[in-house]
Amino acid sequence: MNLSKYEQALHYEIFINEEYHIIKEKLQKSKIIFDIWSHLWFFSLWCLKQNLDLKIHIFEASKENFEKSNALLKDYEKNIIFNNVFVDYEKNIKEIWINQEKSMQTSFYNNQFLCFSNEKENVKCINLMEYIKENNIKNIDLVKIDIEWYEFELLSNINEKIFTITKTLIFEYHILFPDFNLKFELLQNKLKKYYKKIKIQESKYNKNIGLIVCEN
Repeated sequence: MNLSKYEQALHYEIFINEEYHIIKEKLQKSKIIFDIWSHLWFFSLWCLKQNLDLKIHIFEASKENFEKSNALLKDYEKNIIFNNVFVDYEKNIKEIWINQEKSMQTSFYNNQFLCFSNEKENVKCINLMEYIKENNIKNIDLVKIDIEWYEFELLSNINEKIFTITKTLIFEYHILFPDFNLKFELLQNKLKKYYKKIKIQESKYNKNIGLIVCEN
């Protein structure tokens, strides 16, 4: 499979630098994972390298990214439930901005820093808790969210039951404007009601971007 230089860089970050090493031990004991905004599903593939007994529900809104990933994960179909949708706090049709040069930065937002694009695509959004109920899922070992700046919108409005049934939540955050500092603080306060441990791992490239890991 041909990867762009940016996709190659992402592959390096996940598989060589192991950006998600903080959850590596937990994966070995996990059964069910949600990969929200899975891009080319490098994360899901890395998880399967840690534990081949995982069942991973992957959600990718971009049609092109979704189709490209089929070739990447065709050998793991028994482990993966594919969903060409975005899981949101409500059912809807939304526009995303397609970043052709940096496909991992396709986003609901369009700006010079994150995703500067002239190409849009309508995507289907489903209600996350409805999906969980329809699939009779009682507990989730890990939910990973990397949704390019939409994380505050999703996690601030979502049915909070998701936190009670998710053992570990890991998501990438982006504080791109001053008012996002308040959103970040409010979200952390909400998550503290449900998780005993909350760890912030700042990006080595930009202090306003990083990972949050929430654990019971």
